[in-house]
Amino acid sequence: METHDRRSFMKIASGSAVSMTMVPGCLEGTFGGSGGDFPPSSLTFVNAYSEGGGVDTNFRQIQSYFEEYLEANLKIDYRDGAGTRIAAKTVSQNDDGTMIGGTLSPATPAAVAIDEAEGNGPDFTLDDLRPLGTISSEAAIIRVRKDDDRFTAIEELVDYASQNPGELTVGASGPTNRNMLSMIQLMESTDAEFSLVPFEGGGPTQTALMQEEIDVAARSVYNSADIANESRCLAVYAEENPDPELTNDAPPINEALGIDIDYSPTNGTQYYYMSASVADEHPDRYEHVQQALKEAHQDEEYRSDLQEVGEKGKLSWANPDETKELLLNAYEAYKEYHSKFEEYVQE
Repeated sequence: METHDRRSFMKIASGSAVSMTMVPGCLEGTFGGSGGDFPPSSLTFVNAYSEGGGVDTNFRQIQSYFEEYLEANLKIDYRDGAGTRIAAKTVSQNDDGTMIGGTLSPATPAAVAIDEAEGNGPDFTLDDLRPLGTISSEAAIIRVRKDDDRFTAIEELVDYASQNPGELTVGASGPTNRNMLSMIQLMESTDAEFSLVPFEGGGPTQTALMQEEIDVAARSVYNSADIANESRCLAVYAEENPDPELTNDAPPINEALGIDIDYSPTNGTQYYYMSASVADEHPDRYEHVQQALKEAHQDEEYRSDLQEVGEKGKLSWANPDETKELLLNAYEAYKEYHSKFEEYVQE
């Protein structure tokens, strides 16, 4: 069997997927009316985000292991945009099992909730997507510039924003994403008042922080690792800090402030899925892919690879039923908070 270097992900930040020769042992039965067996020599991984982003990086880290257990190559198709709607719709309409989707919760559940709240019939619902499981989770955090001596602790930031309402600007990568929600939760739980400014992506948000265009960046643990040395993390939206070295050993925000924010709607959980029609009509195909993802996630070499690059803390597995519950909870949270985005976020 010919495989590609399992550590190649440490050298690849972007570019086309590396292929792997198919392994024998396909499922019996006709595939796609062509007379072949499942899986075919290659399947398509539909990434709901752009090349080089967090979901892309996470996929490349697990790709070779997933391919090995899947017994097929995985080609990447980037369908970013529209708040993950394009990718989710694409996979939901696949009927033969040749597509696997990769996206984040709460982004996709939020898209459905927002469309419904605004009276725009969604192109898909969560019932059209059948989860395979989660591979990682990433807590929301709050970052300021390291040279900004005004704020060395979350208490100082909240006190300042309470006494000077609207003076501090906070950037987040989108008007209705989970990082923006984290700041709305903070304002709803304290007397702090910020000016919330959306950016088109995490990169522009961080650039704005470093260039002093904004005072605060609402980001996530690993997605903001590239500015960890130039910034200071003040708080983490999690019961325990998953990576103290990347986050200045920042405290859980509830613990620091004595408040009761629900962390789950702001926890960025990456999950994979197939169309519900495939799972219902071809359960053997769905089961094959689901089991391959589970085994890849549990592979000790994969976990060792993440340990080497300091990212083992993001590992998080949830089975399909647990993932479905996670998605439904995020959907309900965004139904509840929809009006708050309109109230707080600048256009």
